[in-house]
Amino acid sequence: MNFQIQNAPAFSVIEFQLSSGEAVVAQPDSMISMTSGMRIRAATGNGEPGRGWGSGFRSLLGGESFFRAVFEASRDEQTLLLAPDSYGEILAVSLTEGERLYLTRGAYLAHTGGCQLDVRYGGMKGVMSKTGLFLLQISGPGTLFCQTYGAIRERVLGEGERFLVDNRYVVAFAETLSYELVRSSRKLTDAFFSGEGFINRFTGPGRLVYQTRVRPGGGMLRYLFNAVT
Repeated sequence: MNFQIQNAPAFSVIEFQLSSGEAVVAQPDSMISMTSGMRIRAATGNGEPGRGWGSGFRSLLGGESFFRAVFEASRDEQTLLLAPDSYGEILAVSLTEGERLYLTRGAYLAHTGGCQLDVRYGGMKGVMSKTGLFLLQISGPGTLFCQTYGAIRERVLGEGERFLVDNRYVVAFAETLSYELVRSSRKLTDAFFSGEGFINRFTGPGRLVYQTRVRPGGGMLRYLFNAVT
């Protein structure tokens, strides 16, 4: 299987070239076009046959769709074109065996290979930091495709190195990173009137991915829904 990210940075799409038996698992409603030798089926969790509905409910907790679309080539030389639901870049992340990455709400687009998807409890700091009470965990081997709003920024932190990111801009981070919710300023008035409030402080080692724009909000109700799921 080969893939190419095209039309970046604002209107990114992924074009896959597949041989017979190869498959791509993706968020529903992400397909733009495909050749006639592609087949589609709905699945939960990792997209594997026989997965129970429990994996679908866990996906909902992680802020993703209950079902996923599995696109499989029935013969050689097939093409599939996928697109995210927002304006921005697509990031391809190659995960090795056992390597894990955490995604924030709405960042998952697709995956290939043997990637395993699960949901992990983020604790109350996840609620307050707006990353959500639950996080989507992806483990390798395989290739993960993340969607972002705006451009992609990456930073690899060394052992003990700290880096602060506004909560709303975090896309993904390595399992090896630790994070905590901290006040943006020692003075409460400065934190409040600067508009920054609380931010995430990550401590290395590990990889951190964040975006340059924030998706348009849906008011207080949307914030509350995002916070508790």
